[in-house]
Amino acid sequence: MKHSPVRTTIQTDSGIPLRLVYSDTKSPQNELPDHLHDWHEIIYVYRGQGSIFIDTGLEEMQEGDLFLIPGSTVHRALPDAGNPVTSSALFFSPGLLFSSAGGMSSALLHPFERCRKRRVYKRHLNKDERAQVSALIDDIHAEFQLDHHLSAHAAQLRLQLLLIFLERLEAESVAGPVHTKASLPAPSWLSSTLSNIDHKLRSGLSLPELAQQAAVSPAHFSRAFKRYTGMTLTDYVLARRVIMAKEHLVQGDATMAAVADACGFESLPHFYRQFKKLTGTTPAAYRRAMIRNR
Repeated sequence: MKHSPVRTTIQTDSGIPLRLVYSDTKSPQNELPDHLHDWHEIIYVYRGQGSIFIDTGLEEMQEGDLFLIPGSTVHRALPDAGNPVTSSALFFSPGLLFSSAGGMSSALLHPFERCRKRRVYKRHLNKDERAQVSALIDDIHAEFQLDHHLSAHAAQLRLQLLLIFLERLEAESVAGPVHTKASLPAPSWLSSTLSNIDHKLRSGLSLPELAQQAAVSPAHFSRAFKRYTGMTLTDYVLARRVIMAKEHLVQGDATMAAVADACGFESLPHFYRQFKKLTGTTPAAYRRAMIRNR
């Protein structure tokens, strides 16, 4: 059964754009397809092992790992069948902080902006850091379980405390060692393809052309790409084009035709069809919503 490479709808029962998937054990059978959404995501790993593809690189997942995934970043978890990861995943809309934290919202979101710029999404926590992150996540879970009329507000405050803790961790790491681990290695040709693919989106990206540039056969390229990223080349390229289109729609006032051309869509109708298929809304409606929520 073919599925969309993008998931944009995050269900929440709290009435606010904040959701916690608490202490959940993933397996290859129940893991979501590769996905992309506008909400920021925090993943904390309690135990187990696996890997996760984020943006352009593959990272190991193991006990004590913390992942910060900015909104509109392609990612897919690849759980280990024998020892699957148990983790908590916290999703929230950046707009939640704009309304609740006022002028401090930008500072609270600094960790995600740094991750986006550096393309470093993982931090391995020491024992004390694990205890504090785990306790803050437990507090958010407890508020949602309490189901008090002020629980949603209390959960927002706990989220802010967690973000403050993460920002302080980053500040401390400037003066000391950062507890990060290197990405899982990929063949040099695949790393080069992933690193430079955004620069080629406007032109027609074809499997034979990319395989020729990598000096491998198209069949080998496809197998290696899927094994490393968990996605087909077609799905990944389409997701990257949608990300680029979102940036153009929010940051400028270019016409829809200009955005479609800049992102490599075949035509304006093709742009509309693919954008709506993967996001659930039209490009024009997305632009209006983003402007309204500023």
